[in-house]
Amino acid sequence: MPSNLVASRDFVNLHFPRHSNNGSKRSRASSTHSPAARLSIIAEDGDVPPMPPKAHHRPFHRRWNLGDPPSFSFETSPPKYSVWDTTGPKGEKLADVRNNKHIARRGGWIRMCLIALLTIGIVVALVVGLVFGLRKKNSNHEAPAWPQSPESDTSTSNSTTTFPAGSYTFTTYLDTVQTDCSSQAQDWSCFPYHTFAESPSQAMANFTWVITESEDGFSISSTENPFSIVFDNTMMMLLDPGTDDERYQFNATLDKVTVPSIGVNCFFNDTILEGNLYTKKPQNYPSSTTTSSAATAPSSASGDDFQPWPYAVDIRQSIGGGQSVPECFRIQANQKGDRIVDGISPRPASSMCSCEYKNFDS
Repeated sequence: MPSNLVASRDFVNLHFPRHSNNGSKRSRASSTHSPAARLSIIAEDGDVPPMPPKAHHRPFHRRWNLGDPPSFSFETSPPKYSVWDTTGPKGEKLADVRNNKHIARRGGWIRMCLIALLTIGIVVALVVGLVFGLRKKNSNHEAPAWPQSPESDTSTSNSTTTFPAGSYTFTTYLDTVQTDCSSQAQDWSCFPYHTFAESPSQAMANFTWVITESEDGFSISSTENPFSIVFDNTMMMLLDPGTDDERYQFNATLDKVTVPSIGVNCFFNDTILEGNLYTKKPQNYPSSTTTSSAATAPSSASGDDFQPWPYAVDIRQSIGGGQSVPECFRIQANQKGDRIVDGISPRPASSMCSCEYKNFDS
């Protein structure tokens, strides 16, 4: 055989291997590239072959088409995350704030600092104003401190009582008397019936009154007395506070009864009683040389321990003329009898009857 034929045959046998006649499989390269080897033959009139079961060794997520599993394992914790993390992608701080278009422009940081300082200043001012406002409000609602002195501490029966509350004896003298409201001058009289000008010692008169404190302020009441002066819980008003004439003033309306003669009583209805109790003005009566059997009410009548009022005081009873001023009656068995009209005629309202008491020089 020629040598060229032998070489050709060896080339064919090397690159194109033969197959056996009994239908053995082709080479690996041929079976890989042949579509017929991968596709099954489907008969047109035959039954569809059953789908082969899925391999049990396949991964669970591929078996049920669940996609790839997450990249994190339950054995390790997820990466840390914090809402306070302000680090930028390149490690810079406050990147969003710095890149804000309003702050990034010229002067943005300065404006931001000024706004922050202004806000802090407003908050501080509001807090300070609120604190001082509350202090001032509380101080305005505090009870006023009434003037006190060493004498006033001993002028009350209870050491915890606020001045001028207490039981006091007001030592005065009868200064002046007016009788013009009645056509009969003897109908109006003032106890103890002697003025200071007539007799300094016989003009002395003591008033025993009780001053009490309540939520509305201070009130004053009379006790048993020979002056026919009866009033109860009359409110007092503080006048001219902080001055030398600082005083408590009160006014009361009462019915004054006089005895111009035996068996006759005259009634001066709606007589005005006015009193001024000074808290700083000194008194100068009675003096050390004054001696008297002063007209006074017995302190045992009310059971209180009356202390001397340490300051000046003036007291005045007054009434103007008019119809039924006065009304005089005969008294029989302590009862009103016939009214006396003879010799009594009304006087003008400007005609006054008064009794004035005080314990200082004008």
